[in-house]
Amino acid sequence: MVVVQRIRVVWRRHERGAAHADLRRGVPQVLRLPESLPDAAVVVHDVVADSRTGYRLTERILSHREAAEAVALELAPADGGVTVRATASWAAYPRHEQPRRLFTVPDGQVGLYRANFRWQGSTCAWQWWYEDWTVRVANAPAQPHLFVERVPRHVADHRVHLYGGRRAG
Repeated sequence: MVVVQRIRVVWRRHERGAAHADLRRGVPQVLRLPESLPDAAVVVHDVVADSRTGYRLTERILSHREAAEAVALELAPADGGVTVRATASWAAYPRHEQPRRLFTVPDGQVGLYRANFRWQGSTCAWQWWYEDWTVRVANAPAQPHLFVERVPRHVADHRVHLYGGRRAG
């Protein structure tokens, strides 16, 4: 079983200042999984904290065949584990036109993928918005405390500085 938790923080251009940065820092980077999860090969716990709702968490559970794709991941079996790739990103920045290999998660382990993006709306509704993702992938049975108690053994940090200048550590 593969379990994914993506926590996605969303904000707009006018919310780039210190006040909103402090609010964004208050969003948890890991959560307990819901008590009741589907019995499926892939389960995704997708969490959004949007500035429009005061960074209140909204959650959904996905378990269909394309669940990983819905959170921009590709999963492939590997010897004793699962290989995780980030799908192509059509974000305005950074742009990745090909899937990128992140890591292979052996049985019983957890991987962590960090990324951030600047998106651009369509020409009819042109606006910038930003997203910061914290994605955990476990090759283990789903349990509520899975991501809270297990330290990621594999880390892919693809964050960039979205506002220009150097990336903050």
